[in-house]
Amino acid sequence: MRSQVKLGLNRATGLLAVAAVGAFLYTFMPSCSMLADADDTLCFAIADAKDGVVDWPDEEYLEPGYKNDCGITDYHECDHCDLNPWFLSQDDRDYIEGFGLAQGHGWADLGRADVMTFNEVTKEIDTPLGRTYNAYANLVYANPEGIELDRSQALDNFEYYDTFLKWAPAFVSQKTYRINGNCNRDCETVFSTNCVIARTVHGPFRNDYIDLYQTFFYDLDAVWRASTIVHEVRHARDRNSHNACVCGNGSACDFRWSSNGANTYELMWLAAYYWTPEDHPFITPARRERAASLFNTRRDLMFCEKPRWRIGDFIHINEIPEYYVEQVACSEDPSNTHYCLVLAN
Repeated sequence: MRSQVKLGLNRATGLLAVAAVGAFLYTFMPSCSMLADADDTLCFAIADAKDGVVDWPDEEYLEPGYKNDCGITDYHECDHCDLNPWFLSQDDRDYIEGFGLAQGHGWADLGRADVMTFNEVTKEIDTPLGRTYNAYANLVYANPEGIELDRSQALDNFEYYDTFLKWAPAFVSQKTYRINGNCNRDCETVFSTNCVIARTVHGPFRNDYIDLYQTFFYDLDAVWRASTIVHEVRHARDRNSHNACVCGNGSACDFRWSSNGANTYELMWLAAYYWTPEDHPFITPARRERAASLFNTRRDLMFCEKPRWRIGDFIHINEIPEYYVEQVACSEDPSNTHYCLVLAN
């Protein structure tokens, strides 16, 4: 960027200019040119690509007990290429791109040209972009309309969004920032498993965006990735931030369920995903049980005051979604709900 500095520019202004340039370079510097974090496998795989072919990392799944929950067998069900319909449909891929991926940065290095590749042994889609598609697949195909859903309808139009699983992808579509891919693993300490999954950024001097990190692509299953998308989007255009309190979820804590924040929205989506018909064409028993496991585990970690809401309280969320969006999200007591002062519309 060219700039002209007048002779009368004072030293303080000059220092500010230098600091601004430094911040810009830091923001856009590839992470592999910096000190690697705990396990910057993805960045180094991209840097070491031979003839443009990346040896994509294997999934890791840091959560204890994960392999017992999501059918991680020979076919790794949650990311299996045959069980994610976008894999066979350009129209479906285009629809998923419309959630903010088309405007996002970083995807050229993270599988834009390789989105159809998969592990020959497990049949698991292995590019970061493809695994991000699988996150959105859980939003798209969980609702009865699939890619035919009109995501532009007003969010308070519950005659159209007559299930929470219809309402959720419209909420994500309308409230999202652009979605960037980031190859870095941003961790608390070297070799730590306390690593950033995603980060939502907004401010007067920077473009608004959501970054997805290596942890998002390779340490989470596709159902958890989907709930993370719902979580981050609640931070985006609604500007709903976490509270400054301490819980088992590190810094991503809300005081209570009725804060109506990102954690509440994440859990409501998981509950809606779980409470689908047993013959649902996309949500298999393994996926459904994974949603229940995540709901129960994360419910106990994400709030400074433990919520009274349990997954059984959401049995009707796909029949009367307006009740859950307009009242349950803001109420502490399942037996005494009240309307929210500010709605997500």
